[in-house]
Amino acid sequence: MCGIIGIIGNTRASSELYHGLYAIQHRGQNGTGMYVYDGEEGKLVKGSGLVGELYTKDILDDLKGEAGLGHVRYPTIGSDTFKDAQPFVKNEPIDIAMVHNGNIVNINQLKDKYNLELESECDLEVILSIFSGELEKEDVTNESSLFSAVGKTMDKLNGSYSVIALIPGMGLLFFRDPHAIRPMVYGRKVSLDGVSYAVASENIVLDILGYDIIRDVKGGEAILIREDKTEVKEQVRPAQARHCMFEWVYFARTDSTVENINVYEARLRLGSQLAKRVKERGIDLDVVVPVPDTARTYALAMAEELQVPYREGLLRNRYVGRTFIMPDQLSRETAVRTKLNPIIEEVKGKKVALVDDSIVRGTTSKKLVDLMRRAGAKEVHFIIGCPPIKSPCYYGIDMPTKHELKAYKCDVECIKKDIGADSLTYQSLEGLVYGLGVEKDKLCMACLNEDYPTQVREDIREFFAEKREKERAEAT
Repeated sequence: MCGIIGIIGNTRASSELYHGLYAIQHRGQNGTGMYVYDGEEGKLVKGSGLVGELYTKDILDDLKGEAGLGHVRYPTIGSDTFKDAQPFVKNEPIDIAMVHNGNIVNINQLKDKYNLELESECDLEVILSIFSGELEKEDVTNESSLFSAVGKTMDKLNGSYSVIALIPGMGLLFFRDPHAIRPMVYGRKVSLDGVSYAVASENIVLDILGYDIIRDVKGGEAILIREDKTEVKEQVRPAQARHCMFEWVYFARTDSTVENINVYEARLRLGSQLAKRVKERGIDLDVVVPVPDTARTYALAMAEELQVPYREGLLRNRYVGRTFIMPDQLSRETAVRTKLNPIIEEVKGKKVALVDDSIVRGTTSKKLVDLMRRAGAKEVHFIIGCPPIKSPCYYGIDMPTKHELKAYKCDVECIKKDIGADSLTYQSLEGLVYGLGVEKDKLCMACLNEDYPTQVREDIREFFAEKREKERAEAT
């Protein structure tokens, strides 16, 4: 999972990219990069760390131009922070800078089949190489050949990809895989400086920068914003929507709207569905406490439905990032202890409903329950906004092996005992679909039911599992 931005037509492109990347920093905290084109040449800056750490005033002042790309990185494959950081730039057959969000499932097969000579392990470099290769096969380089190359690239790629490419002399090109697994939205702004366009992973980027949202990019669609700020669109491959449910459950910012479904409203509905589950089970509660920050909305709606007091029983240290997207288990465990501290007066002697968005590996859940116990909670009832995660994700979320997933190894009773809770209540699959407000057949819920939108062969599953386990071992 990463965050991407593309801008064309704004004289302060680097400034807008900077503030836009800040808005989606939650999507990746491992590294960041920016490419800006001034009409004659492009400049590229990328490295490890957070947006506010890498881009100094001098760097931003040096990145002059009206068009650019930005990226924040969360690694799912590839462990070299600098080499694998985006954007990537290629100069043949024409200059192209590119960023993407997602994960290419058949990356190994593509490397072998096309004998790709790569400088990194980032799957974007594979996308860029194939796209450039398809463009080179065309008789001429024009708008028609761009869309043709996009379609032929899509035919070769297996996985999720929301891609933005800046092509000097032609414009800003962006496209999305036919299943539209990862989000992508674009908008337009009219100011005293003229007309500009922006495309990003989440609409909050456009809101913050003052762009009027046009719409989400469709699955299988490619859009070119020309340098004269006119646009041309083509449905290069049929759309077969399978949007990732985890965007609403966890990844997207609470104030975002994904596929016309507001994340905050979806999480409120999910919280109401949790309340129904608690009622069905007859669990007696004194207080509802969220695990900050994502679960706050779940907990608020659940508390209102149950007519049980809602309290902030865990204080979050705002200077610690999102533990789920940290690159290794040691980092996650250390961050949990640093990130959260109980407010004893709110939980001592009480039957606590501790609400979280999901259980992935289970180690964080165990520590959270222990925090409540040590704060004096009489009972700890763990309530989860998402159904049990039992299968790996191959589309950009760091869940690469079944054996790391708590719900694959254990049933609910086993997990309850292992994390030390008095009860454990998961969201139902039906409750999830109802809460999200998206048709079931338009959701990717493969991590819950192993129904993958694309074919994921056993050798591919083994490759990703072995690769990520090796990288984690090296990280520790």
